[in-house]
Amino acid sequence: MSAAAVRLYGRIAQGEGAGEARGPEVEELLSWGLIGYDADRPDVLVALDPQEAVRRHAEDRLHAVAVEVQRMVELPKLSEELSLHFARGAWQSGRGAQFLGEPETVNARLQDVVASAQTEVLAAQPGGPRSRELMDIAVKRDAAALRRGVRYRTLYRDTVRDHEVTQEWARTMSMLGAAYRTLVSPFQRCIIIDRRHAFISDYVVDGSPAHAAWHVTDRAVVGFMTAVYDDTWHRAQPWHGEPRGGEQTSVDAGGVRTTRVQREILRDLAGGIQQHKTAARLGMGLRTLTRRIEELRKMWGAESLPQLAALWMVSPDRLVDDSAPTALRAAGADREAGAAA
Repeated sequence: MSAAAVRLYGRIAQGEGAGEARGPEVEELLSWGLIGYDADRPDVLVALDPQEAVRRHAEDRLHAVAVEVQRMVELPKLSEELSLHFARGAWQSGRGAQFLGEPETVNARLQDVVASAQTEVLAAQPGGPRSRELMDIAVKRDAAALRRGVRYRTLYRDTVRDHEVTQEWARTMSMLGAAYRTLVSPFQRCIIIDRRHAFISDYVVDGSPAHAAWHVTDRAVVGFMTAVYDDTWHRAQPWHGEPRGGEQTSVDAGGVRTTRVQREILRDLAGGIQQHKTAARLGMGLRTLTRRIEELRKMWGAESLPQLAALWMVSPDRLVDDSAPTALRAAGADREAGAAA
């Protein structure tokens, strides 16, 4: 409250110049509820109880402050929500990624970038076999790129070796110069073009539609993704579209020595995964994991962990696909319960 309003209140309270009072000080006192007009003399101002007026004013101010505090508390959430819309909006030059929410948009952008590829296309497709429709669409586009010197590398899950259409696709494209490998362990979907563009699924929003994607152009991020892809590629097995054949018979229930958990441990060991991370992922203590690795080392007759990893990489057990709901996943199941103790 202004000093002039306080002085005016004093004069009105003492009955001095109440009738002549005008100006902003009167409005200020009225807004506080410190003065009012006399019921018998409507043109005369009278002073009201300051304690009651100040109490009401304080309550009003506290309520206003509470509302403002609540707004401030919600600002980070609002900022996050608006940022997602901003990132998913129109292309922002230099920001390095664009959200593509509709399947038509994803396909059109991907087709355009792949069609203009100059050096290489790297694809990681963990989703399973190709459909006949997808193969017919892609074969002309990819064959044209191969003819102009673009290198193609595609990574699949090991289960596609039993899929007839994907076998046909891999045989056809391998003869044109494309390279294929399969991996038993999981990996993430991505497509990298010329080490300048990458297309990945939406990991920003939980429950995002399966068709949603991000087009990443940040050179550092795409470079890192390429390095991860190369590392995964080197751990995978070459494939030219041939049926599994002899491999399939080598991993039947009678030929498997390891349990599912043991294979998980061996995959991480061969992949250079730190043991504390493996233990956490499998829900066991580090001592338990150490004991299980020692049991595996003795079972395989390995004198060191590198030797154990090498024996695993050339073993038929490595070909068991624990992600597939087949009878092979039950191989060693009876032993699993005892090993878990």
